[in-house]
Amino acid sequence: MSLLDEVLLWFSTLSTSFAFLLALPFVIAFVSLLKDAVEQRNKKGRE
Repeated sequence: MSLLDEVLLWFSTLSTSFAFLLALPFVIAFVSLLKDAVEQRNKKGRE
């Protein structure tokens, strides 16, 4: 079993509300990185 499989198995055993709160910072970070990537892409397109 890979590390990712073990983490997903552990994550599935958590209560729903706790799992949501645990995942929330990662979702926010992903959205922030995506926003930065889109802004950089728009800046390169204008030059």
